[in-house]
Amino acid sequence: MSLSPEILAHFVPAGRLAEPRGCLPTGIAPLDKMLGGGWPRAALAELRGRRSSGRTAILYASLARSIGMGQSVALVDSGGALDPRFAVAAGIALPRLLWIRSTPEQALKATDLLVSAGGFGLVALDFGDQRPRAPSAAWIRLKHGAERQRTTILVASPASAMGSFAAATVDLAAAAPRFEGIFFHLRAQATCVRGKYFDEGPPCAWLVFSHRD
Repeated sequence: MSLSPEILAHFVPAGRLAEPRGCLPTGIAPLDKMLGGGWPRAALAELRGRRSSGRTAILYASLARSIGMGQSVALVDSGGALDPRFAVAAGIALPRLLWIRSTPEQALKATDLLVSAGGFGLVALDFGDQRPRAPSAAWIRLKHGAERQRTTILVASPASAMGSFAAATVDLAAAAPRFEGIFFHLRAQATCVRGKYFDEGPPCAWLVFSHRD
């Protein structure tokens, strides 16, 4: 039996089905190691942690690393929490960051529009201290958009947002502050609760963030 070219055009080779998505580095070596290389490409990733857990530092590090790799990057800032000085100190080249300030109610829609436009390596959605509330259909749409456009979508929030729709989820415990002279350090524990298969349970990593007092 022979198949027409029109039908063959809809078949996906087995090699492509097995093709790994790859990872987008976070810019933080212990976190990259824990995640198996970084945030999964063409997928949703979730970063969960309350205030002073290191969540913003990780978010900014991921944005800076992607910009450094030549990626087109966008940040949907729900509530206007972006601190330009902190962002620059974290290595973010602000002229190369598309920043969209949004209300919590419009944040998912803004993210969806960005991803649908295409061309972004990383789109980050920062809910700040607001707990995101969205129907499953919204996350499904974003998941499909990420896969179609080959975009990593990183959602930062204080609590669980998307559940099983995330290809990787990192939980941050409350960070412990330390002072050494004029330097201030935050030491936080990160746990990967969703991601690649692990033989010995969810992996953990200690992360240290330094700031000059």
